Amino acid sequence: MVLCTRCQELDVKTSVRATNCSIVGGGPCSACKEDMELEQKIQELQEKRRHLRTKMNANHDPFVLRLPPEIASHIFCLSMDELDAPYLFGAVCRGWRQLARSTPQLWSRLAFSLPHPMESKKMETVPHLILDWLELSGGLPLSLQVSSHASHSHGLATNGLSSIINVLNQHSGRWRDIVFSLPPAYLRHFCPTSPPKNLRNISIFGIGVTDPHSESPWFSMNSGPGPIKFRLEYIPLKAVDIVWDRLVRLKVRDTSLDGVLQVIRDAPLLKVCSLTGISPPTADISNGIIYHPHLATLALLEMRLDVFTTIINLLELPSLKSCSFGSDVGHSAIGVDAISFLRRFGSGLTSLQLHQDQELPIADFNQLLQAAPHIQHLKLAGEGLSSAMDDVLERLAASSLFHDAGFFSKLQSLEFFVCSRLNAWAYISPIFRSPHRKLLSLDIKVDLDDSDTRVSNELAQLVDQGIKLRIYDLYRGEDCLQKYREFKSGN
Repeated sequence: MVLCTRCQELDVKTSVRATNCSIVGGGPCSACKEDMELEQKIQELQEKRRHLRTKMNANHDPFVLRLPPEIASHIFCLSMDELDAPYLFGAVCRGWRQLARSTPQLWSRLAFSLPHPMESKKMETVPHLILDWLELSGGLPLSLQVSSHASHSHGLATNGLSSIINVLNQHSGRWRDIVFSLPPAYLRHFCPTSPPKNLRNISIFGIGVTDPHSESPWFSMNSGPGPIKFRLEYIPLKAVDIVWDRLVRLKVRDTSLDGVLQVIRDAPLLKVCSLTGISPPTADISNGIIYHPHLATLALLEMRLDVFTTIINLLELPSLKSCSFGSDVGHSAIGVDAISFLRRFGSGLTSLQLHQDQELPIADFNQLLQAAPHIQHLKLAGEGLSSAMDDVLERLAASSLFHDAGFFSKLQSLEFFVCSRLNAWAYISPIFRSPHRKLLSLDIKVDLDDSDTRVSNELAQLVDQGIKLRIYDLYRGEDCLQKYREFKSGN
């Protein structure tokens, strides 16, 4: 059975008529003949209607075709929220299509998913579409996003896929921002034929990585200039061959420590380093101290204690301004090692974030705070810090009551995130009685119960006075002070 063209477009699976009809003398019956004639007329009418709608769109164009091309092109660029917007513009009418195809800025972002090797039709059409897109982009820097479905992860790159990747390689000199979500077998085919002079950002997300200990590079771009920002997930950093002389921001997640410290060592301009879920190295690493004069922001999150200790003991960061520390679920608290590190480099620290699900002793927590006396922004998250949150609120309230500005004297913002209950509600209001606490921003995200609502009226009054205070109920998913004020105003 076959479908008419309209049902085929809608992907309708219902059978319509027999594929072959030979009832009358080897030819189709009268009903089938009439049906085929109607189908032909429908196609002709659809084509005619398409031309009419194109003319209608041109006739009813409110402004674009009436403006100078450079202004109309700029309007197109400002209106382009979706990656397929150039094709949408071109579908309106011939005038819009010509304008879109003559505006290279519209085509400077290319995002697509590599077709499955078994999708023969896509394997034929995708290279032509990419070539057309790249030609329309002129010589502008390219933002490129290439992905592959997880089901493709175990296959090798076929000739068809290699030809698609080679087309992109030929334009590597124009790469600016690139995002690859691909299996290693595909990544290996991306090899720039010329240095990308405008390169800014590289993000690589490994799919279906089955051999994380492979020694051969999975992505190589060993000719400069290197990226300014680099992000990597699920792939060992040692499998990436890139020049790091321009690197400013590094973000690595869910991979081993292999190669990570070497990149930090080889990136003299690095200012921001974020490492999350890093597992132990598979081979010995250098124990040489890494002195980094420019690194100002360090995040070590979801860390095993042994990995955290290895990293923290090898770094010397005299310019450190911001720290985020957090242990992996089920692993010991990171207090002792973090205290030692902050005692060495915490004097200039202005921002501290702690994420801890294992209980952190109050004594260790207080030593952490003492090691960073100039904190302006503090964030505490996790069940292991609920007691520390109560302690901070109590001490802030006490310092306000006794006019003692010594405790967190420069604190500007305080944020708590915990799914368990908070007990120190009564201390919040006294905190803001001191003049130097009036500008403090306090943001608390916590599970609330009915007993906690007894302080709603007093805290809502603080908000009415201009205090930057928010209490967000994680259980109900709402700002409880805002909800309380709406309830009071309605009664």
